[in-house]
Amino acid sequence: MKNKKVIIAVSIILAISLITGGILTYQVFWANAEEADANELADTDYVINVADEADLDNDADDIDDTTETDEVADDRDLAPDFTVPLMTGGTFTLSEHRGTVVVLELWTTWCIHCVLKVPIIQELSEQFAGDAIFIGVNIGESPEVVQAFMDEHEITYLIGLDYDMSIHRDLYPSPGIPYMVVVDRNGARSATFVGGSPDAHALISAAVLEAMG
Repeated sequence: MKNKKVIIAVSIILAISLITGGILTYQVFWANAEEADANELADTDYVINVADEADLDNDADDIDDTTETDEVADDRDLAPDFTVPLMTGGTFTLSEHRGTVVVLELWTTWCIHCVLKVPIIQELSEQFAGDAIFIGVNIGESPEVVQAFMDEHEITYLIGLDYDMSIHRDLYPSPGIPYMVVVDRNGARSATFVGGSPDAHALISAAVLEAMG
């Protein structure tokens, strides 16, 4: 009787072990299967996403190639036209000087970098006389203040007055001054400079030569 109980007990233990082992095997199998599926899904999604991005880039390039024309590009790059009264009398209108390089400098008398650039602009205006027009457009100061400044620094290049600051604010906004725009023979902006630089003379000279073609 005692042996029979032992056999029954052992049988029960073996049965429990088999059931437990089967459950664990089942869990491990499905865990591995799920991980494999997740990895496969992740790899597939990555490939699809990369392909989608490439397709979008190609589509964008196709749109640009088919819709952008030289005329649109020229209109986009054209320097905004303006007219300003000149300190020497009369007015200056940018579009009337198409075919000539124009160097526009937006400035004030109280800006230290503007003051430091004056002799550079004066020298370059003489160097490129006949090939380029240099014009300084003063931002918001009175004719009396500007004239006194011109006399003190012996300025002979053109100086215009942006009385209401609309040229700087609306047409040629910039993060700082002086703000220089080099306009090529076709009326397009070919170079811009903000602030001062120890290499200003060389940089501006090179930009004018490039704009001249």
